[in-house]
Amino acid sequence: MITDELNNTADLWNKRYQETKHALSRPRSFLLDNQSYLPDKGLALDIGMGLGYNAKFLVEHGLSVIGVDFSSIALKNAKINFPDLQPLLAKLPDIHFIEDSFDVILNFWFLERKIYPLIKSFMKPGGILFFETMRSDPGIETQNINPGYLLRPGELQTVFNDWDILIYDETHTTIVRDAIQPVTRMVAKRPKYS
Repeated sequence: MITDELNNTADLWNKRYQETKHALSRPRSFLLDNQSYLPDKGLALDIGMGLGYNAKFLVEHGLSVIGVDFSSIALKNAKINFPDLQPLLAKLPDIHFIEDSFDVILNFWFLERKIYPLIKSFMKPGGILFFETMRSDPGIETQNINPGYLLRPGELQTVFNDWDILIYDETHTTIVRDAIQPVTRMVAKRPKYS
């Protein structure tokens, strides 16, 4: 049942990437605005990489990047457009890397709670996490969005309470399907001694 749901989701995203120019066709402003937190070199993981614009920005910043997604169409396009990327087709959260592998991890507009412990395991001590995605809000009715894809208020602060949270913002909103959608943004650093 879960495998069928993942396959359907991958098929949906493949169709979106194949038929239209996806809206996420540039690096996220949150990443650009906070690039001072990025190291000048190292290995990065882009979770739910999509078309690769965030990953491309990291490569231009001096990092080697592995981009994971379950859309083969998105990964193919990312590799054609940005040949320095290392795409990995995977059904998230079924990815495995050696502990303490990454200096930077990006998680933009993707939510799979089972990946939280993986992020903590994959990140090197002192590594930087950028996380931005949609959030629920009791005062705003959300239509046509699966509530399972929405962070709860304060969720990332709770999950990463043993990390140094450098930025935490729940005041940002965006428009999704013609409606206001709250967003959570976080930059966090894994302590060097954890």
